[in-house]
Amino acid sequence: MGEESSGRVRSTDAISLEPRNPAYKKALIASCVLVLATTLSAGLWPFSFSAKNNVSWNEAGHGLHFGDPGMAVSEGAFQGLPGDEGRSIELWIEPDFGWEASTILSFYVPKTRPVLQVRQSGDDLVFTSARGIGDNLSKPRNVFIDHAFRHNEAVLITLCSSANHLDIYVNAVLKKSISGMRIGGEDFQGTLIVGNAPYGNLSWKGEYRGLAFYDRVLPADVIKEHYAAWQRNRAEIARRSPSTLYLFAEGKGRRIRNQGNTGPDLIIPAHYTIPEPGILVPFWNEYAPTAAFAMDLAINVFGLVPLGCCFAALLAWLKGRKRTLLYTALLGFSVSLTIEILQAFIPTRFSGTTDLITNTGGATLGGWLYLNARTQAWLQRLGLVQEK
Repeated sequence: MGEESSGRVRSTDAISLEPRNPAYKKALIASCVLVLATTLSAGLWPFSFSAKNNVSWNEAGHGLHFGDPGMAVSEGAFQGLPGDEGRSIELWIEPDFGWEASTILSFYVPKTRPVLQVRQSGDDLVFTSARGIGDNLSKPRNVFIDHAFRHNEAVLITLCSSANHLDIYVNAVLKKSISGMRIGGEDFQGTLIVGNAPYGNLSWKGEYRGLAFYDRVLPADVIKEHYAAWQRNRAEIARRSPSTLYLFAEGKGRRIRNQGNTGPDLIIPAHYTIPEPGILVPFWNEYAPTAAFAMDLAINVFGLVPLGCCFAALLAWLKGRKRTLLYTALLGFSVSLTIEILQAFIPTRFSGTTDLITNTGGATLGGWLYLNARTQAWLQRLGLVQEK
């Protein structure tokens, strides 16, 4: 088996790892086709290039429920908040739970990364801002409020900013005070997106019961009064002179009326769309220090292991062991690249290079698992393969 007729030792790279009989060969080919089809299906599910916007009114008229996927957008663009007395944001919401990262609120200006976002990660609140000291934009900075959300409980999130300082309250209790970070009037520009981000499917799930913007800082005692008012009767907030106010109390239709004097109404689109979907977003822009991100990495690595294993077996039979691992890695990269490009046109999916790297690594790992000596010895003892 290991020598040629001339007496020279044959390189192990030239050895073909061949299925032992025709039935096994047919089974290998069928397995490759099945695994490839399954991988493509998993990567492109739900095959919807025009998804329904899953948003519905609460039957009791208490708010607007955002499903998966769901979003509402402002009918026109915000032009910022006037004045120089600070800014405040109030969100009266009841989130559903899931470990995926999602975006509660964001502003969209074409060809510009969001300056201000409010997000959810598990039961944590995340505030993201690129507004640094003064008027300078910097690398986005994330502030986490651990365990801000509880199952089936409404919560009032209040963000107050003046000068270069930011306070974050949960149910009128100060949770974090940050220096060198602020919310500026100019951050309230562009299309307001409620329940999603402008650059990818980060659809938030839960119920909106109120959203208010103020052109001033709300003192701690006023925040407590507002917390009681949101629980007692949301309509009372209109008397507190917010610049922008959505009460989500219409109960029907596709319009949420702005009861303040700054900004347009919100519209519920019939279809779920991403304003500016990214294609092969760089992995350094995708990174998030969350359990959901780590889980996604693991899924994308091990999800391509079966493909790498099956095609390494096919290539080792057809082409010999030499360069089989390289060809398997290239195949994994090609399959992943196809999926990521097509995902850019499916609004419920996200096209990024992180998956490209992890998928290629998973396919390579699968190829290595098949080609290593212990696996081959085990397969030969079972009578499944033979060296030729």
